[in-house]
Amino acid sequence: MGGGKESPAMLPESVTTNRPRARDVGIQIGHLLSPGPLNSITDVPRIKVGFAQKFSGDVSSPDDEERKKIVRAGVTLIGTDDIDQVPLFAGVGVLQGSGELTGAHFIQECGQLTSHVAITGTSQVGSAYSGVMKLDPNLLKLPVVAETFDRMTHPLAPHPVTPADVREAFENMTDGKLREGNVGGGAAMVSFGLKGGTGTSSRLVPSANGKDFVVGAIVQANHGYPYDLTISGVPVGKILVDEGYIKPWFPSHDAKIPQPKDGDGSIIVVIATDAPLLPHQCSAVARRAGVGIARGGGGVGFFSGDIFLAFSTAAPLTPPQPPKYEQRLEPVSTYTVEAVSNETLDVIFRAASDATEEAVLNALFAAEELEGYTGRKWRSLPVERVKEILKDAGRI
Repeated sequence: MGGGKESPAMLPESVTTNRPRARDVGIQIGHLLSPGPLNSITDVPRIKVGFAQKFSGDVSSPDDEERKKIVRAGVTLIGTDDIDQVPLFAGVGVLQGSGELTGAHFIQECGQLTSHVAITGTSQVGSAYSGVMKLDPNLLKLPVVAETFDRMTHPLAPHPVTPADVREAFENMTDGKLREGNVGGGAAMVSFGLKGGTGTSSRLVPSANGKDFVVGAIVQANHGYPYDLTISGVPVGKILVDEGYIKPWFPSHDAKIPQPKDGDGSIIVVIATDAPLLPHQCSAVARRAGVGIARGGGGVGFFSGDIFLAFSTAAPLTPPQPPKYEQRLEPVSTYTVEAVSNETLDVIFRAASDATEEAVLNALFAAEELEGYTGRKWRSLPVERVKEILKDAGRI
């Protein structure tokens, strides 16, 4: 079951998929809110997302030196065109902290996001951090880099993700339709014992003045025990496990390589909205990603870094005045912002929960099967069988 030789030159075929999204097969997550036009975090005004990924190495070779070159890795970059100049109110939420989000302390201290957000694999955090710094080396910043465990890349593989890949993701940033599955930081990720990766979704939120706000989520799904996968309340994972579909295939040529336990992984969720939120409200919205994850069957593993970031792209009513540092005591300056009433945050909480749940499903639906350096091949979600299961349950 070796996959033959792969190289960066094969990249377009590696990430292009004709697989449907969850909504395409009739799955509807939530019944009160509708998705935005793209059903993507890029429905949120000003938001752009970029990807870079690498698939290289010969997975069919039994030679140890060749297998050390196997790479399945990538980086996802999220932000606005002027993120370095115009900070965004932001907040962090954590369901389980067995993971990393650099820059989180500064976000909690000042309530603002001041740099692009990068999501990558665990062993690539340093390279991604350096890459974000190098996007504009003249600016002092504390890059925000999140990670999930990339179990498909050999630990000794040379430079799986480099600052140049962050630059590539930056140059590829778009506010349009996004690819999902085996792209960006999600290139090598596994979820519920199946190939996981990158997914996104959005919801339109009504406001009292008649203008819809948008709440969008993007996830890097690398979490969940196979038995727990739940879709529209149906125990799909249990059925697939009982039928033997998620039973792992182990190689005969290198059985001594340790195989990570399914479920030992993480999920990163980034939520953006154009609703004017204060920092403490952003933190509250970030925590609601945990609701969407739990609905889908996640959130029960200790070695799962379930870490969330939420921010608002709403502009201040009046711009902040930068300090002049011309006096011994700098005078206090103020600026004016708008904010959502706490008592009406419920619908934004609902939107964040629904968008997160659907984003995870979109990652699973889009992901193509992929083999890593250990020789194990993670299967993709069997879409037709899932449709049968949901039809039998009366969900679609």
